[in-house]
Amino acid sequence: MNAVLSRAGRAALALGTALVLATGLSTSAHGASGSFTYRSTGGLVGNFVDPPNNTCFFFEFPASRAENNTNTQAKVYDSTVCGSGAVRNVPAHGVVDVGSDSLNSVQFVP
Repeated sequence: MNAVLSRAGRAALALGTALVLATGLSTSAHGASGSFTYRSTGGLVGNFVDPPNNTCFFFEFPASRAENNTNTQAKVYDSTVCGSGAVRNVPAHGVVDVGSDSLNSVQFVP
């Protein structure tokens, strides 16, 4: 009986350890850490905080400037659909200023 409980205990411990490792890895690699701010020429300001990677975010209004204060590269698009239209790469802790309100979406890429 002790051997059965011992095997079950080891199996539970192994499963628990695997879950902790998997959860710990997924939360540490979830996305960008920091904030991303976009601004219009009229003074409107919007931002995203700790955004997940590989997700398209639409701006609430067209913007002329993007400040990437995250630890991950951002791709800023002229279109409202990430992956189409003109794209600008904004490195981690970088800025892009296009002079006119033409930026409409962003995606963070590791």
